[in-house]
Amino acid sequence: MKHFQYSLLGILLLHSHGIFAANESEPRSQVVITPSTRPPTSASKPVVNNFVSLSIAIHFFQDYTRIGSEGESPNIFSKNLLSSLTESTLLAPEIRIGGTSADRTTYIPSQNTTIVQVEGSNGVPLNVTLNQKWFQQNFDEANFPPGLKFIFDLPLVRNDSLALNNTILGAQWALDAIGGDRLDSFEIGNEEDLYVNNNVVPANFTVVDYANRWKIFSAAVTEQVLSPFGLDLTKKWFQGLVFAGLGANHAWTTMYRETAFDANVDSNHNLKSVSLHNYPVGSAPWVNLGNTFMNHDAIVANLTQVIASLSFLASSPSTEDITFNMGETNIDFVNLNMDQFEGVLGSALWTLDYLLYGASLSVNRMYMHQGTTFGYAAWQPIATDTSPPKVRAPWYGLKVAAEAIGSHQGPIQIASLDFVVTQGDNTNNTASGPNNTQSQPIPPQILTSEKISAYAIYESSSLARIALINFNEWNGTTPFPRPQTVFKIMLPDDHQGNSNVKTRTLTAPNGASADSDLTFGGVMWNFTTHGLPQEVKGVPGTVLVERSPKDGSIVVEVGASEAMLIQVN
Repeated sequence: MKHFQYSLLGILLLHSHGIFAANESEPRSQVVITPSTRPPTSASKPVVNNFVSLSIAIHFFQDYTRIGSEGESPNIFSKNLLSSLTESTLLAPEIRIGGTSADRTTYIPSQNTTIVQVEGSNGVPLNVTLNQKWFQQNFDEANFPPGLKFIFDLPLVRNDSLALNNTILGAQWALDAIGGDRLDSFEIGNEEDLYVNNNVVPANFTVVDYANRWKIFSAAVTEQVLSPFGLDLTKKWFQGLVFAGLGANHAWTTMYRETAFDANVDSNHNLKSVSLHNYPVGSAPWVNLGNTFMNHDAIVANLTQVIASLSFLASSPSTEDITFNMGETNIDFVNLNMDQFEGVLGSALWTLDYLLYGASLSVNRMYMHQGTTFGYAAWQPIATDTSPPKVRAPWYGLKVAAEAIGSHQGPIQIASLDFVVTQGDNTNNTASGPNNTQSQPIPPQILTSEKISAYAIYESSSLARIALINFNEWNGTTPFPRPQTVFKIMLPDDHQGNSNVKTRTLTAPNGASADSDLTFGGVMWNFTTHGLPQEVKGVPGTVLVERSPKDGSIVVEVGASEAMLIQVN
């Protein structure tokens, strides 16, 4: 968690929530950040380029990959957006196909249509049936940018005499369509810690029962699918412990993952990775955009719960090579469209901060969950009865996070940055936005770790980029101009002789609640351009900021409900 200090140079406004920038009648405060030249000891382990990855519910996967009632053609809109993420990092994001619907899937060779589903509540079907054509079409290489790999979730929840045969058939069809070079791993089961609550297993079903059942299924898939296909069995091909995670039963939570290992879940030594599913909140009455999601402290409190699992895996030679993924995660566990905080600029800022903080903790990858009708989806891949295909606000969080991580081919590390709040001068009291003619004074801005977040990104141990996020909430209907927070970045000596840095801003003219007109660096992505980037006239693109000839520092302004990515070298 960030620490901040008070300057003795002047008096800052105080409030029960923390430190505030002064209003227009007083000298402006500055957020001063001093990133180190080299990665600090708190920096992450090397981050994979495609850290920003996706999870897609299996019953929606065809919407993302194909168009037509039977998936006749590739979905170029989706492919272009996936390619855009690939361009940011030079490594395609991974896609995990899974979810509760995957655990409820039956594979039927005689089925004529590619997919049949029985509708359930909360956007999740009661059951799904697939034929082999579904696999052949949806994993067609024409649907994806080159190099994209998959995690495929197989059923474990069924407990009838044909359950194992069904899982083996699904693995065969999946591997035939994906191929060994594009398969990252198989999952077996989904959120097994919820099986008892969902009344799909006996009430006395325990993590030991799960481990025993998982080993039977994974051994059968290895012997009857992976081995005949000719895969290298010296490699590991399974992601396990796909738990919902932060529940009341400690035996099942990721924080106590050693319980599953005590049950010898990896006795066959075939676990490549383990996975936590995480959704911070639901739809409780107290949930709102500004306090619940535009809140860095809340993100820190939520994600630091995985540190115990990371430490456990690193504590023993038997587990230290098993990577830890957040294999299905997003802003809330309610799949319905809650417009008050999903699909808006504020949720894009949350996505950006959530991803970068997860990377700073050394999570291996974060797979942001997607579904055609899910309110937190980054894009809607096809038309529904109520809306056309479109890019949604969370996409911009994915894109900016991918740009922050970048395409460097050496080690990439991320560190969360501390900051100090001091007083600056009173020479640049600016505000921006459509309401800058209003006479109401600008209220003070919260300049604590609740509302300000900053990261340094290092490439081969050299400072490369800085990401700034201003979670102070402002909307286009707010009766005062958009407040601007001043950041002074004390950059280390530039050995390359650059006199300036490049900045790009994530913003929307209507602020935190905007569900359209978002831009990053003056660029937007739309369905009308088939998911290709489009420059927006009148919106600043890449902006050069001069470094101080005296100390090499830069001063930038980031508006309320905005983020900025600074390219240092």
